Amino acid sequence: MAHGRCAVVTTLSSDSEPAPSVLEFSPASHEYRVDGTLVPSVTQLLEDAGLTPDYSVVQPAVLQHARERGIHIDACCDLLDADDLDWRSVHPEALPYVEAWLAFREHEGFTPVASQVPLYHPRYGYAGTLDVVGLLPGNRPVVVERKSTAKMAATYALQTAGYALDGMYFAPPGGGVLTPVPWGPPARLGVQLRRDGSYQLVPYDDPQDLAAFLGVVALGRWRGARRAVQPIRRIR
Repeated sequence: MAHGRCAVVTTLSSDSEPAPSVLEFSPASHEYRVDGTLVPSVTQLLEDAGLTPDYSVVQPAVLQHARERGIHIDACCDLLDADDLDWRSVHPEALPYVEAWLAFREHEGFTPVASQVPLYHPRYGYAGTLDVVGLLPGNRPVVVERKSTAKMAATYALQTAGYALDGMYFAPPGGGVLTPVPWGPPARLGVQLRRDGSYQLVPYDDPQDLAAFLGVVALGRWRGARRAVQPIRRIR
């Protein structure tokens, strides 16, 4: 299913870090490569640090159904943002979640700019895909973590901190040539879409989020340097 558009933007000048060239993403393995070199994703770093929710107690069939529903909801919301959604294509189970996203846009004055944006940070060497970036009233840039889960995990604060870090580069959806992001320091926001068609805002404004995320990045580098010597297993 098609995803939402990524806006055409003007290239900005880079800072002291050397400019990367091309980002590749494999949906099947969920792997990112920059100039052919494998780089960790934001979610992989959080998972390796033992910070992501533990879904091992959930029945596999239930988990798979929720995952497929979430993918469908995201695709529908992306198409809605691109003014290309055929509402007849929305599964009845997903409909209230998509309506909740529309309500968020209308009630909060949110203007989507780009969705499913591949990102890479050349200084810290990680990649990820941002759900949505857009503007709040007053042309304030904001990165949005959109979820249709029953609960908003605490790690979403760290995830958005990673996406909002200064010095970020972006690529076209699916990968391609990397360019510095055109927005200034963005706000960070979680939007929980609910099955009754409502939504819940979760502002991420704790200044400690960035320090915590960079700690996760440092831990990932430390582990990566030692993994070849002795595999490190997550303890649950």
